Amino acid sequence: MTIKLNTPLRLDHLAVWVADMDKTTEFLTDIVGLRKHPMEVVVSADDPTVGGMLAYFVDGNGLWLEMILPTSEGPGMEMLKEFGDGAIVEVNFEAVGEDYINTIDAQAAKGVQMLAMDGSPLVDGGRIDEGVTGNHDSHETGQRIAYWPTDVSCGTTIEIYELLEEDETNLLNIRESQWSDIARDPDAPRIDGVSILTSDIEKTAGFYNNVMGLDRAPQVFETTLGGATSQEMKVTYIKASHTDNVWVRLVQPTSPGHLSDLLKEKGDGYAMEAIIEVNYIDEFYDRMKAKGITMVNFDGSDLAAGEKSSTFANSDDRCSYFPLDVSRGLRMQIVQRGNSASILSARDSA
Repeated sequence: MTIKLNTPLRLDHLAVWVADMDKTTEFLTDIVGLRKHPMEVVVSADDPTVGGMLAYFVDGNGLWLEMILPTSEGPGMEMLKEFGDGAIVEVNFEAVGEDYINTIDAQAAKGVQMLAMDGSPLVDGGRIDEGVTGNHDSHETGQRIAYWPTDVSCGTTIEIYELLEEDETNLLNIRESQWSDIARDPDAPRIDGVSILTSDIEKTAGFYNNVMGLDRAPQVFETTLGGATSQEMKVTYIKASHTDNVWVRLVQPTSPGHLSDLLKEKGDGYAMEAIIEVNYIDEFYDRMKAKGITMVNFDGSDLAAGEKSSTFANSDDRCSYFPLDVSRGLRMQIVQRGNSASILSARDSA
């Protein structure tokens, strides 16, 4: 059941475009250790906004991944061609009940013109008239969604949708009701959040904090991550869910390197990776090695000889990555928080 927060917005899921649903979900479940929800969502090919689509949710123990496969020509297929297999295309927040329209009104008061799914100015609060097939209990008509203009959101596509708790036909309410008996495993991998690349960390943090109204961790951490070449960066965090300890991590490269190159290629606001926290990264490495997978650095280079992870400078947090051909384009940072010098622990305790 959705818990209404003091802050009106909660990050519920990341929308990930995929070219092969079976292979991507098998990677997330059989390799990473996440769980696939049985609910299937089908959007008909004649949908004028996105075209045909198939979607499943994968449970990240606090943050969902919505895996979306375009099934016909149309805007959805064009997005897959543009962004590629495994791209995190949207960051999706929910607003419960009246919090939705209050948020829309608050944006208007700030001079922000919210947009519909097709990029046009919002009409009737963003009501969607097209139905979604694929679940006989769902009648997804009348749901309201809206988007921040990307020139306001500093480049990231961010959706807000209205969740009516009493609406038993709403897809996300159905998702939760079908999953209500599934207990979280404290030893399982957990999606901590999403990393957003930015050229101006203060400007981007200002959007999340001042425009969206989300809480910001007070620290800006300066750290370095190794690879074929070391990458210096600034990092700060936006609290995106108080119920599930989910964060938006903002990353600004401050030296030449792979991150800087990625920022130049993808642009401001690029949702570059999902962050997966594990309890024991060495054991995770060994499990992957037993499956024939060798973890790597962020830039795809080999980890240092004899090492099973890299360590952030000025921190004892450790991380590694799946090769992108293994993760089917979805960049995933595996991280274990450290002890006294942990950035993650300092963030959580602030």
